[in-house]
Amino acid sequence: MQTEICRLKDLAESLKACSHDHERMVCLDQDVYVCAWLGAQHPLRTFLAGLSVQCELVIKSLIALGQDALLFDSERRVDSEHLRALLDDLIPVEAFYKGIGGIVGYQWTMLAFLKGEGGIGARDRQFHRPPGVDISRPSERVDEYVLAGLKALPFIAELYPVGGAADRLRLVDAVTGTPLPAAKLPFLGKTLLEGLVEDLQAREFLYYKLFGEQITVPIAMMTSHEKDNHAQILEICEQRNWFGRPRDSFRFFSQPLVPTMEKSGKWCLSAERKLVMKPGGHGVLWKVALDSGVFDWLERLGKKKILVRQINNPIAGADYGLLAFCGVGFLEDKLFGFASCPRQVQAAEGVNVLIEEKSAHGTHYCLTNVEYCDFKKAGIDDAPDAEGSIYSRFPSNTNILFADIQGIKDAVQRCPIPGMIVNLKRMPIGDEEKEVARLESTMQNIADQFTEPKVSEDSSSALKTFLTYNQRRKTISTTKREFISGGALIETPEGCLWDYLQNAWELLTHHCRFSIPSLLSVQEYLTSGPPFLFFYHPALGPLYKEIGEKLQHGQMSLGSELQLAIAEVAIERLALNGSLLIEADHLLGMRSKDGLHQYGKRMGSCRLQNVRVENAGIDHTRKNVFWRSEIYRKQCCRILIHGDGEFVAENVTLRGDHFIEVQDGTCVVAFERAGVLHFERK
Repeated sequence: MQTEICRLKDLAESLKACSHDHERMVCLDQDVYVCAWLGAQHPLRTFLAGLSVQCELVIKSLIALGQDALLFDSERRVDSEHLRALLDDLIPVEAFYKGIGGIVGYQWTMLAFLKGEGGIGARDRQFHRPPGVDISRPSERVDEYVLAGLKALPFIAELYPVGGAADRLRLVDAVTGTPLPAAKLPFLGKTLLEGLVEDLQAREFLYYKLFGEQITVPIAMMTSHEKDNHAQILEICEQRNWFGRPRDSFRFFSQPLVPTMEKSGKWCLSAERKLVMKPGGHGVLWKVALDSGVFDWLERLGKKKILVRQINNPIAGADYGLLAFCGVGFLEDKLFGFASCPRQVQAAEGVNVLIEEKSAHGTHYCLTNVEYCDFKKAGIDDAPDAEGSIYSRFPSNTNILFADIQGIKDAVQRCPIPGMIVNLKRMPIGDEEKEVARLESTMQNIADQFTEPKVSEDSSSALKTFLTYNQRRKTISTTKREFISGGALIETPEGCLWDYLQNAWELLTHHCRFSIPSLLSVQEYLTSGPPFLFFYHPALGPLYKEIGEKLQHGQMSLGSELQLAIAEVAIERLALNGSLLIEADHLLGMRSKDGLHQYGKRMGSCRLQNVRVENAGIDHTRKNVFWRSEIYRKQCCRILIHGDGEFVAENVTLRGDHFIEVQDGTCVVAFERAGVLHFERK
């Protein structure tokens, strides 16, 4: 294989140096495999004569790679329909990877990685724990960062890589059985994509309340064509009427799918002899965004910075974390940033490091990421502490990133595809399961391009890049795989709900001064279910400090449930034994005739003071899936507020089943007279 790798390396370097496709064609025509083909009298030569330069490039590249069997059907005949489908798959790959030699460069890079020659090398470098800004506890300085993050919203855009395949979630449509992308996973009653947009709208709404101006942060999404991801993302947006946002505040662009191969270098085919294509990792994000004109679009809108969030991490919007993170980057005008937290020991997640590298030009530092599959090469491992317990020396890379648009544009010119890695994974191919690889890349390793002269290891102020440290349960809890009974909770929806509940317990007990059941062990959570439920729309805050002003001095009994799909409430001394659901259909404000949110206009509100709610609540004998918000109830008290309606209750008990509907433009007051509950509509 080594001779083949050397041949392909030379060919890839030659193709990379070519300035246009005709030069590449000449280069390929000189390859020994292609020469042998051109010299043979083969029917494919006639077929080549009628093709475009791009098609001919792909076909000759496959010949040069020894993958010529892909060009024919199972009986070694030239099938024009089969060949067209193959070219449709590979022409985008050839174009995207032109900077490394096209398909030939892709294959050479894959083989080099599989032989252990790619990735982090053995250069003269040391890995240090990175300096960072601690935002894990409230302080005056953290408050300054939060305020700076809010003030930065008019100059920030958000970028979501949403093209994940979600293979390990085994997510399918309940009716048709069609595989679904990760963005469609329902979590707490809404898709993951809806959750990301709601988090953003909560920050916009807070900006409106503080500064009296409604802003719309533009959103760009990188989709893929895996599992019809692109079409299904558009479907979510259209069904939700673009979340009450202008249609032109969204931009979509698709990452290329890439061929998969076995360890031997043979490309994988399905039972129908089609290429098995998978997304090429989120590292292509920057180049595809640049090529698609997304950065130019954002700059025309006056945007300077970008916040990047992963689709499968719904927990990151908790409290002030995102605002403080962006505040650090904006206040100090950084080029790139990582939102980090403690890493879970032996978890399959990358780490943030400060690399010190020595060369003939001196010593340089780089604040960047090392993927877990490169730990062995980099000499990174989980180490025992003084007591013998294993701990991670480096913090977790969470894929929550901050980026300067111009800085990224410059970095992409230097490195179009950052952080290339190859990770062998077992997956079904045809009728059997095989170890399969594809060339992936990591969006966070664009940070490798921001190297800097030597600085003090304990100071981050001189760096163009930065890192914040926050609590893990407020920073990352992913929904990557299906939970298996007896297995670990990490990266599962059940684990994400557990982290969500821990945050809710902190919010209710420390900020709202509620008395609620304690969270006991993970095992009790898995066998008996959550001891309480508190789900809320992030516009209720999103800051815990603000929510603590709206909910004060209540109590919830074991197994009780409080859901607040409302932003404007004043709840004091609530005693809840059962289920209470409060919902406002004008949660952020009314919508205009063209369906756009008008923040603060005619909002629904609710005021409860010294109210007791008692009902049978959740039916714990049924199979409830709490993280999906699939909950069976024996009884509940549901308050639905339309338009700018208001519900008020003081010194009353709401016992048993209740459905209280408040119409737009009315106020419903609940009161007791002679021990009898009454409702007065005004």
